[in-house]
Amino acid sequence: MNVRSATHAGSWYTNSPTKLRAQLDSFFEKAKRNEKTIHGPIANDSIPGARILIGPHAGYAYSGERLAETFTAWDTSKVKRVFLLGPSHHVYFRNYALVSSFDSYATPFGEIPVDKETISKLLRKESKFDSRDAVFKLMSEEVDEDEHSFEMHAPFIHYRGEKAPLGMPKIIPIMISGMDEKLNEDIVECLLPYMDHEENHFIISSDFCHWGSRFSYTKYLNTEDTSLKTVGHDLYSLGTFNKPKELEIYKSIELLDRMALDIATKGSSRDWQEYIKITGNTICGQKPISIVLRLVEEYHKKAPRSSPVDGVFNWIGYSQSNPVRRSGESSVSYASGYVQL
Repeated sequence: MNVRSATHAGSWYTNSPTKLRAQLDSFFEKAKRNEKTIHGPIANDSIPGARILIGPHAGYAYSGERLAETFTAWDTSKVKRVFLLGPSHHVYFRNYALVSSFDSYATPFGEIPVDKETISKLLRKESKFDSRDAVFKLMSEEVDEDEHSFEMHAPFIHYRGEKAPLGMPKIIPIMISGMDEKLNEDIVECLLPYMDHEENHFIISSDFCHWGSRFSYTKYLNTEDTSLKTVGHDLYSLGTFNKPKELEIYKSIELLDRMALDIATKGSSRDWQEYIKITGNTICGQKPISIVLRLVEEYHKKAPRSSPVDGVFNWIGYSQSNPVRRSGESSVSYASGYVQL
């Protein structure tokens, strides 16, 4: 067995199974006490039909509560496989997506099997725009083990998967880097058939706004009264160490993120891409989110949404690593959510 090591255990989160379980127990207990959605409190086990999830991938001191909210919503009653979509933080590539070459992912709790059969099928997919181009390629073991966006979700998948009625689900890690409209369409076409079956689930690994000069993003929104049509006029970059007189910077960051959350709730992939283009918001999983929005759009063409599913993404929690008040500071935002199918 070729096992991907838990390379960030012991640094980004504890490598002790006992301590990690106690930490996750605490996160989940808090999520179940506090978790509310637009449809009311979450039940003890899950939200029926919640088989698309989104959650962050920072160290658990920052992201653990949001991840627990995300995975508390997860309906594991019929899950067999999980398509885990995340961004690339260390390497750049374009015109294709990368899939894992490992047989399983290690966590402090045990291993999660990789769905090698499904990955083999994806590797045979050719672009509809150029039959010589593969839509998916294997990522190197080094690239896989350097990347944290999948690993930070793995203990949570294992934690919930341990008690899943059909056993531990298999995962299909898919890394996205450079992506044009053609690749977006190719990936959607490849993954869309899996949307029809309740055994197939999708998880997006994404943080939200990375704000500060170290992220090359210091955009400031100076009004709460804005929209997708006007936000471009309401944004400007703050100079170093400036403190605006209007909204606190952290409130401006939240307004930007909340606009993104609202667009994802409405479910328009076109509006999502327009929002990213106009604001430049540094949402690291913006491309995986775009893919899933388009998948859900296509899914609803065949199975129109009905009550109680009023939107696409439902959001549970939101937080920031630091309440930024001066432009010399920085923060990363985190959100938890799901789609009910």
